[in-house]
Amino acid sequence: MAQVAGPVRRVAVLLSSNAAAASHLVKALVGGLAELGWVEGRNLRLDLRYAEGDAARIRPLAAELLSEKPDVLVATTEPVAREAAALTKTVPIVFAIGFDPVGAGLVQSFTRPGGNVTGMSVLQYELIPKRLQLLKEAVPGLTRVAVIYRAGDANADRVLESLAQPARTLGLAVIPGEVRVAGEFERAFEQLARQKAGGIVLLGDALFFQHSARVANLAIKHRLAFGVGPVEYARAGALFSYGPDFAAIFRSSATLVDKILKGARPADMPVEQANVYELVVNLKTARQLGITLPRSFLLQATQTIE
Repeated sequence: MAQVAGPVRRVAVLLSSNAAAASHLVKALVGGLAELGWVEGRNLRLDLRYAEGDAARIRPLAAELLSEKPDVLVATTEPVAREAAALTKTVPIVFAIGFDPVGAGLVQSFTRPGGNVTGMSVLQYELIPKRLQLLKEAVPGLTRVAVIYRAGDANADRVLESLAQPARTLGLAVIPGEVRVAGEFERAFEQLARQKAGGIVLLGDALFFQHSARVANLAIKHRLAFGVGPVEYARAGALFSYGPDFAAIFRSSATLVDKILKGARPADMPVEQANVYELVVNLKTARQLGITLPRSFLLQATQTIE
């Protein structure tokens, strides 16, 4: 598409993880904007900040970005958007990955957000029972599964409660596993191995996303089948991922930014829902774990990694 005429517009982007983990997401957003005529160095200035997986850094970084008076602020996730929204009611905010934006108080409804915030929504907590089912299908002899979450995750109790009945139906015992910082990963995995866990389901958090390869390597080391959400985890070494492609969602979020830069109000822009969820299976990891994946499980895969 041809370049959009007019003055240079400022788009601030606040990411919850670090540059190494999120570079492909930024690239996807920049690519999506370029397709719509917004090109860095010509009619677009992009200001990036990374919270490095530290929730305490989010609000100061949001304040720093907002002090530059951006035309739009893109927040990677709901927690980031909440911190930014607490500081401004005028600067438009687009969250790229929303799990429960109504419940989080970011928007009044999906169809009519009603404030200065809109964005993209993905199923997160609703998909966790499905990941539990897929883990059981991948490893039929599985009897004990750990659910790992970050300390302070307001949704952890809700998720554990939602898994109680599916776990019973599948004949699985659920072991909660809590970590606060990356330095606790090794201890947590050792403890889970002692508790005879055979598999892991992970709750979404920037800390885990930032250290996805380390988490996957620890799972392999302790012989734990690891099923999680975004495709990035399967690429990093998880046995499988079942969820959306975050890079594709970031690219799609560029359309919301484009509409705002052209005059649309977030209050009137419906939250867009991702509707493509992929099962990506890492066959190399299966071999490392000594797992022979059932054909019925493999037939569901949309992609395999050798």
